[in-house]
Parts: sequence; C-alpha cells; structure tokens
Amino acid sequence: MTAGAGRSVRVIMVALAAAVSIGWSGATTRWVAWNAVGFFPPDLMRQVREHEDRFEAGIRRGLAAPPAWRAASPGKLEVALEGQLMHSVAALRQPVPLEDLVEELGVLAVRVLDANDPLATTHDDHLEPTYATSYQAFVDAARSRLRLVYYGQNGGLVHDRRVAESIDEILERSRALYPFLGEEFYRTGGLRSWQELDDRSVAFGVAGVALSRGMTDLANFAAYVWSSGGGYVPPPRPTPTGHVGPTVTVTLGGGFPDRNKPGRGEPVMPKKKLVLPPP
Repeated sequence: MTAGAGRSVRVIMVALAAAVSIGWSGATTRWVAWNAVGFFPPDLMRQVREHEDRFEAGIRRGLAAPPAWRAASPGKLEVALEGQLMHSVAALRQPVPLEDLVEELGVLAVRVLDANDPLATTHDDHLEPTYATSYQAFVDAARSRLRLVYYGQNGGLVHDRRVAESIDEILERSRALYPFLGEEFYRTGGLRSWQELDDRSVAFGVAGVALSRGMTDLANFAAYVWSSGGGYVPPPRPTPTGHVGPTVTVTLGGGFPDRNKPGRGEPVMPKKKLVLPPP
C-alpha cells in the first residue's frame, strides 16, 4: 500500500468512527452471545463452556475491531461477518485446537450482533447521532426486563449453505427496524430522553426483536460452522402439522412455584376420615 493510499484509508476510518453509531453496548452484546450458547449444537456448547475464557477473549477482540468492521456502508460489516464465518470454518477443518475455535466464535458473535443492530446497519437519518447514545443507554437499562426468544433453526443456512443470502436477510431486517428508533425519540416533536421511554415503547420492542434475532442468528451460524467440520447438529424440534414460519422457543422457569407455599383456606372437597375394618 502506498503512503497516499494509507493516508486515505486513515482519513476514511476517522470519518467513519465519527459517523458510526452502535446500539448495543459491550455488556449487551456479551449477554446475548452467552444466551445464544445455550442453543449451540450440544458438543460445541460444551466446548464453549469449557473454554469460556477464550470465548470472552474473542468477544473482546470483536468489540475492539476498527469501526469499519462494525458497521455497514460506508463500513464493511457484511464482508467482515462473512470473512469471520469462513475463517471459523477453515479453522475447524485444519483443524486447530478447539479452544482456538471457541475464541473465533467469540469474534463471530460480535459480528452477528452488529449485523442485528439497526443503528449499525444504516445511517440515513441525519438525527441519528442525537439519539444513538441514548438508545444504547435505554437498552442497557431495559436489558434485565427483555425476554430473548429463539426463532429456530435456519435450514437455508445450516443445511443448504446459503451464507450470502442469510447475511443479506439479517441486514434487511435490521434496516427495516431502523426508522422506528428515530420516530420514537422524536415522537413529541423534539428529542426525548431515554428515561421517558418505558417497556411499552417502540424502542423496547425493537430491542427485544433485534436482540432475539441476533441470538438466533448466532446459534445458526455456530451450527453452520460446526456442521462444516462434520460436527453433529440436532434436527429442529418437531412442529405441528401445517405450521408455517419459525419455531419460537422461550426459556421459562421450571418447577411449580406454588408447590411449597403454605395452604390457605378450607379444601374444596370435605374432609373424610378413613375407617379401618376391625381386625
């Protein structure tokens, strides 16, 4: 690379850094990534949990990437996502130690979550810089109240190997959500504080949908990587005959929470004494 070209790249990177808005903080990205691990193929899930420090190292590497790798046009998020996916596949086929693969999946997690971030995928709204930081703060504050939903296996990606098509679908979904954020923050005619938004707001709904999609996409990309190296990927859970659309799985708390509570009131059925026959 010539000195002039190098300077041009640096200028573009500085301009992009000033323009890029990120909706997910590092803490939110990490939270979704670890939730996605629970939907990885079982053998791969065990490897990630066994080498959790390497998965964390990969997430840190992904978060520290240059701005151009974390945003779509004028950035190169699409290329970065596909490149990291193919790099992970190649690493498994070499093969590298599995803990090295786990770290690469941590990097992949950030790329996938960035692709599901509406603020990272398009920049058409000139007001975006005025509310981007507020939206990130809102998502962080609302995170404990969000319910992540797994939408099921993407057969087109995992089995039919349609990588480019799957990445395009993710970016199109994110771009479709993008306008709702600006509309929500300026709904009253002026910029609203994120503290004025509640769980009934459009911003909360966008976060829930986008992060759930991000969790699902990461699980599917991980399955793609694992199957590319001959790893076992379980078939999707069965769905009712005639079902159309994704399979939605929500993790619920188990058990019977009322089981150990003391009884109150009289029983519905009258009490009866058991009378034994004489010996």
